[in-house]
Amino acid sequence: MTTMQIMAKLWSHITDLRLYINGSRNKSMEQIERELDVTEMYCRPYSDADDLDEEE
Repeated sequence: MTTMQIMAKLWSHITDLRLYINGSRNKSMEQIERELDVTEMYCRPYSDADDLDEEE
């Protein structure tokens, strides 16, 4: 999964959580959490990557 796809997925999670909080539940909290776990798995390769902005 590319970084852009990950970012899009994270925004989708935010939307799902906002809908859940507002009572317009399309998904259960368990389903949202499972999807977040999958996205976390795709983020792992980037977690140890050096951030160039920190050096500046």
